[in-house]
Amino acid sequence: MTESNGSPIGPTVGAGLGAVGGAGYNFDPDQIAALIPKWEALKDELQADLNELRNASYNVSPPTADPAAASNARATQESFSAAIEHNLHILDYAQKWVDKLREASGAYVQQDAETGAGLNNPGSASGGGLYQ
Repeated sequence: MTESNGSPIGPTVGAGLGAVGGAGYNFDPDQIAALIPKWEALKDELQADLNELRNASYNVSPPTADPAAASNARATQESFSAAIEHNLHILDYAQKWVDKLREASGAYVQQDAETGAGLNNPGSASGGGLYQ
C-alpha cells in the first residue's frame, strides 16, 4: 500500500517516521510532538467508554426470576466484562504510545541541545565554537 505520493505506508509513517531512500528513517520531531495530544485525546475517549461500560455492567439484572432471564443477564454481564478488559488493554496500549512519543520527543530536544552546545563551545582554539 502506498500514499498518494507513492511512498509506502507502514506503522512508522503515522508516528513521524518515514523511510528515506533505500535505507534509514527520517524522524520529524514536530510531527512526533503533534501526535502526543492525539493519543491523549484517544485515551480520554477510551476512559469515557470505560466509564460507560462499567456503569452499564453495574446495571445488568434479569427482568424476571426465571432461569432464562438469569442466564441472559449472566451472558450480558460476561460480555461487559470482556469489553471492559479489552478497553483496559487498549488504554494501556495508548498510554505506552504516549510514553514512547514523549520519550522520543524529549530525546530529540536533548540531542539538539547537546549538539548546539558542542558547536558553540567557548573552549575551542578560536575562543568560540564552530558557529561563533
